[in-house]
Amino acid sequence: MNSNLIDQLSYYGFSDKEAKIYLTCLELGSSLASTIARRSEINRWTTYSILEDFKRKWIATENIKDELKYFSVLNPEILFKRWEEQYQKMKSVLPELLALTDKLGDKPKIQFFEGLEGVKNMYGDLLTSTTEPIHAFLGLEIINKKLLEYLYKEFLPQRIRLGIKAKVISYMGEKNKEYKSIDKKALKETRLIKDDDFAIHNEINNKVAIAMFSDEEMSAVIIHSKKFHDTLLNIFNLIWKRR
Repeated sequence: MNSNLIDQLSYYGFSDKEAKIYLTCLELGSSLASTIARRSEINRWTTYSILEDFKRKWIATENIKDELKYFSVLNPEILFKRWEEQYQKMKSVLPELLALTDKLGDKPKIQFFEGLEGVKNMYGDLLTSTTEPIHAFLGLEIINKKLLEYLYKEFLPQRIRLGIKAKVISYMGEKNKEYKSIDKKALKETRLIKDDDFAIHNEINNKVAIAMFSDEEMSAVIIHSKKFHDTLLNIFNLIWKRR
């Protein structure tokens, strides 16, 4: 099965299993849950549960033939059009939503993100809320493989397209050295620190966003606080000037 299509559907909110089942249904047309499960290599009960969830979301339909349930999924063109309509509806109420957050005044606001898709959403939010350079403490040595692929193939190209520059402080390590090697074409400058005491295995940047992205701990938090942001930025600049 096309892993790139699975990744793209995951970007739009599908889990890996949901993406596999949706793509399998497209290939098979109207099919029994058992056939879909066998072809997608996902156990039958999970497959049936996902198909029922698809029905609730109007992504799949069910037809009865000879007392057996056959499932088929929405045409991708219609599905993407629906997502676009949902996006436009959310966009129309954005001013009202922002007005609610403004009521908090200068109080720090915290957002939590869990799992691979949650961390991806955090990075996506980072790019939609700033045009300023990104300042980041970053370590990639134990990063989840799928998240690393997302950062290189989706987040980084989007940041470049938006013209958002970055300054990164990291430590000596093979993946960090590889990341530094693309500085010029990636609109960034990376400084590596040799001191083992500086080894970090996550990212802290200037929103302030903190991402833990190992396989064992996949989560992120965004702290909306100017004072906290300015404090970390001062620490960053102090280390930057001395390296």
